[in-house]
Amino acid sequence: MSNVVKGVVLSILASCLFGLLYYYPVVLRPLTTVEIFCWRLLMSLPAIALLITVERRWSAVVELFMRVKQKPVFFLALVLNAAMLSVQMILFIWAPLNGRALSTSLGYFILPLVMVVCGRFIYKERFSFFQKIAIGLAVIGVALEIYITNAFSWETATAAIGYPIYFIFRREMKIDGIAGVFSDFLFITIGCLIYMLTQYEMSKIIADFMQFSFYIPMLGIITAIAFAAYFTSCKLLPLGLFGLLGYVEPVLLAIVSVLFLNETISSEHIFSYGLIWLAVCVLVLEGTIYTILSIKRKRINNIRNKV
Repeated sequence: MSNVVKGVVLSILASCLFGLLYYYPVVLRPLTTVEIFCWRLLMSLPAIALLITVERRWSAVVELFMRVKQKPVFFLALVLNAAMLSVQMILFIWAPLNGRALSTSLGYFILPLVMVVCGRFIYKERFSFFQKIAIGLAVIGVALEIYITNAFSWETATAAIGYPIYFIFRREMKIDGIAGVFSDFLFITIGCLIYMLTQYEMSKIIADFMQFSFYIPMLGIITAIAFAAYFTSCKLLPLGLFGLLGYVEPVLLAIVSVLFLNETISSEHIFSYGLIWLAVCVLVLEGTIYTILSIKRKRINNIRNKV
């Protein structure tokens, strides 16, 4: 099996697992959003640590935290970075439990478009022809949604805007890769531990764990496998193809919302949602063309080098 095929399989596996995690909070009822969030972090951190051990990346983690010693204010950057991620992770759990999974998944559809806009205005990247079309369609869709509802769903906005801010901050602070993930999970887990130990009796914590003695540990296992598959696919795939496969996840989240969480798109939202999804399709088309051309160029270069 070639590296590209392995990368595609692992990327799709990661998206499927994140889709499963979107439904997972329903399985853990009657636990609250915050309780599920805390259990997920408590179970995930050891799994992430195991992943780093397997990948032999502890040197990157040590290097990241050594920057705090060199520049103590960097500690605040790490904490802020973790806080921004925690907001997104809480929303990811809250939405399925409160009938807002579909509107939140719309935010993940808009996310790539917001990233394109951020690249243009923050990093002076140029819009391609397809990106201009996609942005135009998305702007019309969002404007129509605001006109119809007199507001734009806060959970859609949080997912679509919050993640770009998080990614840009990570990039500016150079909090990258698996070391950055470990840092985020570490600080959030510390916060979760403090919260649970101060808000709940130990008897309740033990009782909750015993009630879901299979499902709670599986939170950490699924999260670790998803991250492992995601990072491995990133190494194996060309950047264009990796980015293209990133659109699989929001599609799966929308499917989970409709088929398993019994949410529906009202008739008044169909057109605005359709424009936004069409915008994403345009980006997928661009990514497909770019990937095909890149593979062809690579083959031609390989033939020339052999000659």
